[in-house]
Amino acid sequence: MTLMTNSFRKRIPFPIKRKKFRLNSVAENPNNPFRTRLGSCNVSFKYLYRDASNYKLHGEAVFTNHTFMPIDEIEKQIRSYLKDGEFFIARQVNIEERFFDVLHEDDDHPWHEFNLVEMTTEPAFDPENWNQHKHKRDITEFVAELEKAKRVGWDELKVRADVAGMQEKQKDKLKQTLESGEDILK
Repeated sequence: MTLMTNSFRKRIPFPIKRKKFRLNSVAENPNNPFRTRLGSCNVSFKYLYRDASNYKLHGEAVFTNHTFMPIDEIEKQIRSYLKDGEFFIARQVNIEERFFDVLHEDDDHPWHEFNLVEMTTEPAFDPENWNQHKHKRDITEFVAELEKAKRVGWDELKVRADVAGMQEKQKDKLKQTLESGEDILK
């Protein structure tokens, strides 16, 4: 048995160019035959509202992903813009608020909690944004809205009117308690 050496590579008078296959190039070219085989790769953003008594209401928005951004990169960017890596004000980023119908002053607050993102073949579903802008939002647009909300500051009063009213009452009550000199920790 004769073994061939790598000397063959040295004798080629021209360089061999290798073409790299990139998923983004598939997404950018609508005529590419691989595009239809890949199917729709949308991103499901799952979140919840948890009151102080630990009652939960779950929510979901499904965004398009025209740039085929990897799911781990999406999650990394989302967490970087949330308060403490998991909390956000839903209305501030045009996500459906999931508050309970009846409010309880001691239990309710304006914060929603990020749960997870995952790839899905479900169609885009983003009702709050659709009601305001009449278009399907891409995940990159949503991430940009999260970034903007973090930059300007999460606004606890940018919520449903009854929740904002409740927040104002709680702040006024706390202010009166502090001004009277009472112990707020009892």
